[in-house]
Amino acid sequence: MKYKIIKNFLDKPVFRKLQQVLFSEQMVWYWKENMTKNDNYFFNHCFYNHMPISSLYMEYIEPLKEKLNWAALMEARANLMLRQPTSYRSHFHKDRPFQATSAILYMNNCNGQTLLGEQEKIPINSEENKLLVFDSQIKHCAKSQTDILRRIVINLNYFETP
Repeated sequence: MKYKIIKNFLDKPVFRKLQQVLFSEQMVWYWKENMTKNDNYFFNHCFYNHMPISSLYMEYIEPLKEKLNWAALMEARANLMLRQPTSYRSHFHKDRPFQATSAILYMNNCNGQTLLGEQEKIPINSEENKLLVFDSQIKHCAKSQTDILRRIVINLNYFETP
């Protein structure tokens, strides 16, 4: 299974600015009944879905284009999971039904994880400013945290520049 981890993905000042926005009390979050199928709820802020749909897109997501070298962005969203007394997992899923690239930027440290591969279940720990890049055809799931109030990640789906 091919995946890549980049620690300290964004320059510290850029990361801190993005982190401050996402963790602020003014950040707008939208309730989602399920993460994938009939699993647990979460909150979401969609920046881009085939076109910009959030006023935060240009300032905070578009600058990632240069670092990720995407040819076309399909979706960019922030996901927020609240602390639970016991950890739960979303269903294993593929981000896209076709060949593309997925990336997850972890916004904070916690004991939540991303599990890669339905059979292998490779645990990727949530560590702030770490980027996980993988083929969107790889099944994966989110594992909730039990230690801190909020776990926030930014999910990106895009086509790479050839």
